[in-house]
Amino acid sequence: MSASATLFALPAGRPDRAWWQVAARAVHDWARPSRVDLRDAVWLLPYSALLPAARQGLADVGGWQPRVETVATLRAQLGPRLAAGGPGPDAVLNRLQAAQWLREVPAGAAWARDDAQAFRQGVDALVRTAEAMQMRVACLAPAQREAWWNEARALLAGSQGPGSIERLLARVALEWVASDLSVDADVLRRLRPSGWILLRAGGPDALAEALQREALESGIPGLLLDADPPPSEPFALALHGQPPAEAVCHDAETEAQAACAQVLAELKVSPVAQVALIAQDREAVRRVRALLERFGVAVIDDTGWRLSTTRSAARMIAMLRSAQSLRPGGADTTAADRRLEWLKDDAIGLAQPDSLVLLEAHWRGQRLADDAREKAEAFWVDAQARLAPLLGGRRKALSDWLRALSALCLADTQEAARWRDDPAGRAVLLALRLEPHAAHDATWQTLAGQATMSLDDFVAWVDEVLGDASFVPPHDSRARVVITPMARALLRPFDAVVFPGADERRLGAIEPQPELIPPAAAQALGIEGTAAQRERETLAFAQLLRQPRLTLLRRAAEGSEPLGASALVERLRLAWLAAPDGARTLPRVSPSLPVRSERAVAVDPPLPTAGSRWPASLSASAVEALRACPYRFFSRVLLGLGEVDELDRGPAKRDYGNWLHAVLFRFHQGRVPTQDLEADRDRLRQSARDEQDASAYSEADLLPFLASFEALVDPYLRWLHKREHEGWAWAHGEQERRIAPPALGGVALHGRLDRLDQHPDGRVELLDYKTGSVTSLRSQLTDRSEDTQLAFYAALLACDERGGLRPEVVNAAYLALDDRHAPVSLPHAGVGESAMLLIDGLAAELARLRAGEPMQALGQGAVCEHCEARGLCRRDHWSAPASPAKNGEGDTAPSDAGGPA
Repeated sequence: MSASATLFALPAGRPDRAWWQVAARAVHDWARPSRVDLRDAVWLLPYSALLPAARQGLADVGGWQPRVETVATLRAQLGPRLAAGGPGPDAVLNRLQAAQWLREVPAGAAWARDDAQAFRQGVDALVRTAEAMQMRVACLAPAQREAWWNEARALLAGSQGPGSIERLLARVALEWVASDLSVDADVLRRLRPSGWILLRAGGPDALAEALQREALESGIPGLLLDADPPPSEPFALALHGQPPAEAVCHDAETEAQAACAQVLAELKVSPVAQVALIAQDREAVRRVRALLERFGVAVIDDTGWRLSTTRSAARMIAMLRSAQSLRPGGADTTAADRRLEWLKDDAIGLAQPDSLVLLEAHWRGQRLADDAREKAEAFWVDAQARLAPLLGGRRKALSDWLRALSALCLADTQEAARWRDDPAGRAVLLALRLEPHAAHDATWQTLAGQATMSLDDFVAWVDEVLGDASFVPPHDSRARVVITPMARALLRPFDAVVFPGADERRLGAIEPQPELIPPAAAQALGIEGTAAQRERETLAFAQLLRQPRLTLLRRAAEGSEPLGASALVERLRLAWLAAPDGARTLPRVSPSLPVRSERAVAVDPPLPTAGSRWPASLSASAVEALRACPYRFFSRVLLGLGEVDELDRGPAKRDYGNWLHAVLFRFHQGRVPTQDLEADRDRLRQSARDEQDASAYSEADLLPFLASFEALVDPYLRWLHKREHEGWAWAHGEQERRIAPPALGGVALHGRLDRLDQHPDGRVELLDYKTGSVTSLRSQLTDRSEDTQLAFYAALLACDERGGLRPEVVNAAYLALDDRHAPVSLPHAGVGESAMLLIDGLAAELARLRAGEPMQALGQGAVCEHCEARGLCRRDHWSAPASPAKNGEGDTAPSDAGGPA
C-alpha cells in the first residue's frame, strides 16, 4: 500500500494574515515529527498572487522557511525549457506549426483554400487538444506513458463514419505530443526536496499532486493543506459568516451602476479597505471601471484586456485593412472608413492634416475647388505609396510579411518612437515579433520562413494573434480596487467582494465546446472535461464566501428576455435556508450612485457675437443660413461646424444631383450643337457611363438613379434642341466665380455656377440644375426676396471689375430635372434687381454684426425644425419660446435679426 500525504484541513473564515499564520504553523507542526528539513522543502501554491501572503505568514511564525512557489515559477527557476517537438508555451507558434503540418497534406491544403475560417477553427481545436494531452502526459510518471499512448491510439482509431475528421485531427495532436521525447515537467521530477507541501484551493492541481504522489512513493513525505469545502457540501463555508447580499437590477446599465455604487460604499467603510471586483462579465466590468474613473477611483486590473481592443492594435489592423482595400477588387463598402481610420493615426496623416481634411471632404462627396481636389488626390497617392511594401498580389512567407510590416512601423525613427513609447504599442510589436530580439527563436524562424500566406491570410493571422494576446496596463500602486477573475480571487485577503454577472447565463453555465475527443474517450484518458470545469467553478465561487462581505449582482433581463439567478446562487440560497439556526434568506440590497442636487437654471436663447471670426468669403449657403437664422450662420460659418455624412452610406438624392451635374457637364463640354437626336442620345448615355466609371459608386448603387436618368434623356434632348433653335448655346459649366463688392467691407462672395447659356443678342442666362420638387421651387420664387440662391449667383455673374453690378445683363432660372414633365424652367423674374437688394441687405447686416449685434437664435419656422444646430442652440431647453419683439404700441414688429430681406 502506497504512502499518503498528511492532510490538514484549513479553517473557514477570512484568509487574512492570521489565517495564513495558521497555515504556516501547520507546516511547522508537520515538519518536526516528520523530520523534514524545511530549508529544503517546497510549498506549492495554486497561483502567484498568493505568494506574498504565504511568505508573510511563514515570517510571522518564524523559524526556517520552505521554498514557496507555484508550479510555473518553480519550473522557470530550473532553467530554460528543453527544445522538443511537442507543443510549447507559445500559442502563436503552436498554431503556426499545426497549420503548416495540415497544409503539407493535399486534403489539408484544399481545406485551407476552400474554407479558410473552418480551417482556422480546425487548427485551434487541434492545438487545444494537443495542449490538453500534453498536460495529461505531464501528470503521468515516465513508466506509465507508453500504456497511455497505446490506449489513446486505440480510442482514436478509425477513419470512417461520423466524426472521422475530428478523430483524424485528434490523432495528429496525439502524435505531435508523442514526438516530444522529453516531457518538460520531468525537470520538476528530478528535483529532490525534503518534502512537498501543497495548498489545495479551487480544486486539485493535477501536476502538483502528481509530483507529490510520486515523491511519496519514493519515500519523500508530503503535506496537503486543504482549503476547499467538502465536495458534498461546497457551500459549507457560507455558514461561518454573514450571508452574501444580493442585488437584482433592471438591465445591464443599472447593474453596472449598482456595482459601482457598491464598490464606492465598500471603500467608505475603511480608509484602507481592499475591494475585489470580479470580472465574470467583462463587458459589465468595463462599464463599472469607466464609472469608477469618473469618481476618481484608481483600480488594479489583474485580467487586463485583449490586446486587439487597444488603440495601438486597432491602428495596426486599420493599416493592414487599408492595404487590403488597395488590391484589385479589394475595396468594399467599408474601405473609405478603414482608410481614414488609418490615415488619422498614421505618420503621413499627422504630418499633413490639411490634406487629410480635404481628402475626407472629397470622399464624403463635398464639392471642392479644383486645386483642393487635386491636393487631396495627390495626398492619397502618397499614402498609397507608403503601403506599397504590403502590396504585390502574391503569396509570401510569413517572415517576408513581417519584415515589410516592420519596415512600415520601425524604419522611421519618429514612427518607431510612437510604437515603442506606448505600452500597448510595445505589446503589439512583441506579439507580432516585429522587434529584432523577439524573433530569435530558431523554431519560430524556421516556421515563419516556411508558412506562406496571401495578404488576406496575413491580416487574418495578425488579427488572431492580437485577439489572443492580453495587455495589462500599468496601474497605480495605491489603488484599493482589484479587478480579477473569480479563480484568482480565492484566498486573497479582501475586505469586500463585488460580483456583477451572477446570473444564469454568466455564472455556472459552462457550455461544452466542440472538441476533437468524445467525452467518453476524454474521461477514459483522464483529460479534463466539462464536468471538471464546472466543479472548479463551483469551488472557486464557494471560496468567495470566506470574504467578510460579498455582494452578488445580476440583471433581471437581457433585452426582452428574462434572466434568472445563477444555479450556483440558487444552491447557495438553499444551503443558507438549511442552516442549523433556522431558515434564512440572502438579504436584498439596492445600491445606487451618489446623487447631488442642482438648482434649476433657466436656459435662454444664445446671443453670440461675431468678434473677429470673419471668413474671407461667403458662399450662397452661408448667406442663406444668415438670412434664415443668425445663430445658424454663427455655428455653420463662423465656428465651422456641420453634420458629417457617413462615408459608407448608399448614394442619396444629393449624390444623384451631383452625379447628374457631372454627366451634363461631360455631355456639353466640347459638344457641337446639332439637331441629330440619335447622336446626342448616344453622347449623353456615354457621358453617364464615363461618369459612373469615374465615381465611387457601382452600377448597383446607382441603379435607381440610372432609371430616372434614362427617363430624362429624351425629354432633356428635346428641350435642348428647342432651346438651341431659339438661339441659345451652352457657354460654360461648373464655373468658379469670386467677387468682392466694396459694400461688404472686405468680405468676398464665391460660388460655382452650374451652367451659363449665351444668346447671339448678348443676353446671358444662368441655369441652376435642381433635382428637388418643382412645387417647392415655384413657392420659393413666388416672393423674389425669399430666393437667395439665384440672386446670389446673379450677383457673382453681374459684378464688374470694380465691384459694381450690371443687373440688366443677367437672367436666371432653376432647371428642374427630376419631374415627370422635366426639364422644367423656372425663371427668377428681375433677378438682377434681387441681386442688388441682396448685396445691399447683406452689407447692412454685416455692418450690424461687426458693430457687435448678437446673432440670436430665432427658434421659429420650418428652418428651425430641421436645423442641424438645434442641439447647439438648446432650442428645446429654452425657458420660453422665442417670440417677436413688441413695439411701444403693443403691436408686433418683425425682428431684423433674420438677415437681409
